[in-house]
Formats: sequence, C-alpha cells, structure tokens
Amino acid sequence: MTGTSASQPDALDLVAFNRAMAEHADGLKSYAARMLDDTLLAEDVAQDSFLALYRHLSQVPASAYRPWLYRVCRNLCLDHLRRRKFKLRLFRDIERDDDRPHTPADEFGERPDQVAESRETQIAIEDAISKLPTKFREAFLLCEMQGLSYEDAASILGCPVKTVSTRLFRARQRFRAAVADQIQV
Repeated sequence: MTGTSASQPDALDLVAFNRAMAEHADGLKSYAARMLDDTLLAEDVAQDSFLALYRHLSQVPASAYRPWLYRVCRNLCLDHLRRRKFKLRLFRDIERDDDRPHTPADEFGERPDQVAESRETQIAIEDAISKLPTKFREAFLLCEMQGLSYEDAASILGCPVKTVSTRLFRARQRFRAAVADQIQV
C-alpha cells in the first residue's frame, strides 16, 4: 500500500511476531516470575516485552526476536526490582499454594508423602534460585532454565561471553550448596 506509514508492520512481520509470541511467551513469563518472585507481575512484564517488540518490529530482525525479547524482559524486571528496593513493605503477601510458581501437582496418583517431598524439593529449588544475587540469577535463568546459549545470554545481559560463563559457574556453585541437603545435584 502506498498510503501506509513506515511504522506499520507488514503481514510478514505480523506472522513472525505471532510466531514469536507462541514460542516465547511461556519462557518469558517463567524467566520474569523467577526474577521477580511474582507470577502476576511476571505476566505483565512478559506482555510489556511483547508490546515493545511490536512497537519495534521494523527495527528488529525476526532472527533476533528471542534475545531481544529476553533483554527487554530483563530490563523491565531490573526496573521493578530497583523500585521494589525503595518501597517500604507494610504488609507481606500471604502466599497460598496456588500462588507458588512451578509447584508440581498430584497428577499421577502419588502418595501424600511423595507429594509433600516433591513440593518441599520444588520450594527449596525456587528458594535457592531466588536467593542468588541478581547477576548470577540472570545468567542461571537464561542458560539453565531457558536454555539460551552463552552468546545469546551475553547479548541479553550486555556483557562478554566469558562473564556469562563465570557468573553461571558461580551461580551453579551457590545453587548446589543451597539445595545439597534437599536433593542430590
């Protein structure tokens, strides 16, 4: 069309964008939930990441959507974490079992002791991840949990590949130490 502005995405961009949403929505939400320890806020951050991609479709090649999305998501998470540091929390959120991300359900008819043990293990894992320093947690979540390459993680984090490697090594050490009593890693 001759009357459209340059900022309007074309049909191919929209197809690529929809594919990116289908492929990366769950991963972004999972990453953000573990960074923020808040599943509702994580959904908002993931949506904001996709909105930012939509606004920049003409500037981001389809092959770079994944690292670009994770970088935006990371920056949004860090913004929220910085804001959270300065807010005084008057009330602690009451955590219900259904608010816990990634808690395994009793879908295979496991015995109650097995379910309890599995739930305790999952809580220990999530707790260990949440206690990692932010720079280590980022590398751990991107590489270990989301399966990104060191190169993609370096691009997202804005640091050299060697730095990602070092942070990941240290994150793994701390993670192992934190969960050693609970599980065999």
